[in-house]
Amino acid sequence: MNKKLLALAVGAAFGAAPMFASAEVSVYGHAQVEVGTVDNGTTDTTEVQDNARGRLGVKASEKLGNGMTAIAKFEWKIDTTLGGAATGQRESFVGLKGGFGTVQLGALKSGYKYTGGVKYDPFVATMIEARGANGMSKGELGNGAFGHNSFLANSIGYMTPKMGNGFSAWATFSPDESGVANGADGDYSFGLQFTQKAWEVFVAGVNNDDAAGGDAIKVGGQYKFGNFKVSGQYEMLSFNTTGTPDMDIYFLGGQAKFGNNVLVAQFGNKDPGGTASDLNYYTIGVIHNLSKKTRLTAGFRSYETGATANVDNDTFAVGMRMKF
Repeated sequence: MNKKLLALAVGAAFGAAPMFASAEVSVYGHAQVEVGTVDNGTTDTTEVQDNARGRLGVKASEKLGNGMTAIAKFEWKIDTTLGGAATGQRESFVGLKGGFGTVQLGALKSGYKYTGGVKYDPFVATMIEARGANGMSKGELGNGAFGHNSFLANSIGYMTPKMGNGFSAWATFSPDESGVANGADGDYSFGLQFTQKAWEVFVAGVNNDDAAGGDAIKVGGQYKFGNFKVSGQYEMLSFNTTGTPDMDIYFLGGQAKFGNNVLVAQFGNKDPGGTASDLNYYTIGVIHNLSKKTRLTAGFRSYETGATANVDNDTFAVGMRMKF
């Protein structure tokens, strides 16, 4: 009820209150703050960060009959440490959902990012995450939207309905010819997944058609047994720029749940190709769930940078997150 009242207030502020009379609307968000020490091999600093976790969103749906539902969403990036200042738009779309699956149009989640990917890293959007630190791709293909960051703009997306055989598919394509950085003519992503009770396997791909872009394909899976979970994926990146060598990125993660606590250990390796040295990543940490929506985290991350003489970048961080 409180979320509906808040949604009505937001709608009134935007002059859209009449729409809410026929549509189900909810407001949601995430707030997070971390405090950490960061040693990049040259300087040692203490930082207070949100780490791109803060967000505020509005979701709407309307039943149309014949099993169809109209859906819409706007989500904004909010920096909790800056007093809630909006720092950019995230996912936004309008679409239809029914027995045929789901069709979305707008700035969309990537099947590459969310098949395995960020769903396998419980520390995603924290100071000790894997992406951008040799554990998962980020901006290697010219824009983070073609790795495990950001969203594909100007796109059309389709997700299959739930199938009893455990198979699901997800595809996103941009026909736009304006040449924007993260969603232009020829850009696409896809994810194919087969899920059973204790395990899942997948293959996913993404393409940035820009001259400075490229494409990637990855395979991976997850296995659960008792209170334990093991996840892994292997990414293969190739580039449109002549002479740029292919790149490989590996990720392996393990989680053990004990009561309200989850112990996490993760390892990654990036092979930049050519004569450049491999770069490693590892994280160890703990998540303490105060409730289903509020958690505390603490952990240590180390990853390497450099083409020949690798330099360790070490971070220890503690934080708190609340969803609402």
